[in-house]
Amino acid sequence: MAEFLDPTDSAAAPRRHAPRLSSLEGKVVALLDISKPKGNFFLDRIEELLRAEGRPRAVLRVAKPTFAKPAPDALRQEVLASADAVVEALAD
Repeated sequence: MAEFLDPTDSAAAPRRHAPRLSSLEGKVVALLDISKPKGNFFLDRIEELLRAEGRPRAVLRVAKPTFAKPAPDALRQEVLASADAVVEALAD
């Protein structure tokens, strides 16, 4: 089980756990652009590598309206409902 932290929570927030996928083959992967400058270039390369080596069923591109706030609930629900894995891009 992989351990992750929600960066929107306070430092005192409990750690959450999610199972790590054994493979991305046949999975739907969401690439989340948090709307920081040049994050899209990073995600373009990640998508290229995923398609060449990970063999996902689909790669979805989604974006937050602004990096200054957490993703809107509707966007979070969309990603949860449609993707098996998420890659979030940070860049400047």
